[in-house]
Amino acid sequence: MDIAVIIMIPAAFIADYNIWHPSAPQGLTIAAFIYIFAILEYINYFHIQLSYDNRSDINSLKQTKRFKQASLSKDFKRLKNLIAEAGIFGEHNEHT
Repeated sequence: MDIAVIIMIPAAFIADYNIWHPSAPQGLTIAAFIYIFAILEYINYFHIQLSYDNRSDINSLKQTKRFKQASLSKDFKRLKNLIAEAGIFGEHNEHT
């Protein structure tokens, strides 16, 4: 997980807790739900696929007993490999 996410989500939750808890306990429940949902969505988009919406995906999950890698994670890995192969950010190519 990205370090910014690890730091920012709990910090934002604590800030909301301090603002909403004294006056409206139901606000704390809503805030907790939103932050938990945000963490799950972050994991779903950038690490592993948590949502399965058709029968073939569910059957595949049952057979392999493993979650799929998230599409964005695959895309970032491919991009990283392309950049490494091209040497875009690594070596300085001087045209002389």
